[in-house]
Amino acid sequence: MASFAQASFSASLYGAFRPTYPPRLINIIYNYHSTNNSNGAKRVGSDAKALDLGCGTGQVTELLPRHFKSVMGTDPSKGMITQAREQATRSEYAERMTFAVCAAEEVSSLVESGSVDLVIAGQAVHWFDQKRIWPEVSKVLKPGGTVAFWTYSEMRFIGHPDLTPLITEYSQGSHSLGPYWQQPGRGILERHIQEIAFPSSNDWDATSARRIHFAGDLAPELKDMPFHALPREDTGEAWQVPQDVEFKSDSILEKKLTWDGIRSYLWTWSSLHEYHRKHPEDRERRGNGRDGDIADRFIEQLKEKVPAGLDGLDVSWSVSLMMIKKA
Repeated sequence: MASFAQASFSASLYGAFRPTYPPRLINIIYNYHSTNNSNGAKRVGSDAKALDLGCGTGQVTELLPRHFKSVMGTDPSKGMITQAREQATRSEYAERMTFAVCAAEEVSSLVESGSVDLVIAGQAVHWFDQKRIWPEVSKVLKPGGTVAFWTYSEMRFIGHPDLTPLITEYSQGSHSLGPYWQQPGRGILERHIQEIAFPSSNDWDATSARRIHFAGDLAPELKDMPFHALPREDTGEAWQVPQDVEFKSDSILEKKLTWDGIRSYLWTWSSLHEYHRKHPEDRERRGNGRDGDIADRFIEQLKEKVPAGLDGLDVSWSVSLMMIKKA
């Protein structure tokens, strides 16, 4: 994504204020990955290797060494990889992680053919070249290996559905940030990556394909979809992915943010970065409340709609996950 690769984009801000994925998501993917596929192949072992495409600052990469002996994160942005390497040094699994500047569609130039057990991408697949990415990951995956791609959509404020129109206008409005998203990627994301097709070649086990929308009540457009509840977290029960090819489940991605935290999260948006590039005078007003930049003015609008005295809001995002195994 072009904005993330620019020197003026703050990778440290991105790493600090983007939502962090719950271990539960990784466990669901790992449980799916650990089951036999249709040809009997099973991809769990002491030498297991994972690959994180479009890894950004390594938020997902850092969750994988608990399950995999070797993990590589790649991203086309040098700034993101620099931040990922720095963050990884603080992990107890630092020696298991490596990072490289590389586009997802060219990763076979770095990775040995047929050597990877799991390929993932969190909040990145909507930027990939869909004609190139599937043949590329097929090259590096072992037979029976898993691909798991997911994104999260526009934020929602828990308990404040009346704020949703304001969010949508700010994010998508023609006189706000709407024109400043890179397309078609952002549109694909907001439509829950449903238009990204699974590969159809014989390299893949078509019967293993699954789409899961962890949306709860966050996405009315998915209301007619079959629903399968997740087991309670405190039970420790492993969730066996249902047989429906596409279905909805409970929401799993939430974060409590102060007003300053919300402002910082908004500043990680590529659309705001592009808006400020085109309107530098707006950027100069940052931090001045109602007279501030476009993000400040949006936050003031939100504050006017909620009870006085709140120090922030609980934020939730719907997550759409697609998984398939190599034959």
